[in-house]
Amino acid sequence: MIYPDNLELLIQFLSEVPGISERAAERAVLQLSKLDEEKRRMITNALRELERIRPCVECGLPAEEDFCAICRDPERDRTTICVVEQPRDAISIEKLGEYKGLYHVLGGVISPLEDVSPEDLRIGSLFDRIQKNGIKTVIIALNPTVEGEATSKFLIDRLEKMEVEVYRISYGIPYGGTIDMADELTLKRAFEDKKLIAGGK
Repeated sequence: MIYPDNLELLIQFLSEVPGISERAAERAVLQLSKLDEEKRRMITNALRELERIRPCVECGLPAEEDFCAICRDPERDRTTICVVEQPRDAISIEKLGEYKGLYHVLGGVISPLEDVSPEDLRIGSLFDRIQKNGIKTVIIALNPTVEGEATSKFLIDRLEKMEVEVYRISYGIPYGGTIDMADELTLKRAFEDKKLIAGGK
């Protein structure tokens, strides 16, 4: 073993993050180890704060309290919900600075091959929010993958029976691509070109 045990552990943890290879994790950890004492202390404190982070009870975004900053924001349009797969997708949309509604994080997509059913996702709580909170518009912003398409269809079939307008963002995003990897211009155009697929007149 070349590195001290703690460095090996950090490399292992980082390499388990989707999109980070073991080599990239190794480079990141070595770079962090070169930081001055003050910056290392800041990072250590930030990592300790992870203990306080939990999913928002309403939408599923990361929060330090019961509700996330977006759900607490009185300026948000509380009649519109954008449905995303993971928090990072909502963050990508937020960077556009144009969407002013709320979010709902499913926590994944339906995938029979991986034994993920609708009951394993935050789909039931989505329908509860729509019924209880007077939601008028639902925007589906799931990744254009086989599983994302299947999940979108599942949602659309059920949302059509509710008194809501259902939109789906247009995809300048290539099939098989992911929202969080799309450049801002592509994502902006996809959001602007969202299509009404159910409800409305």
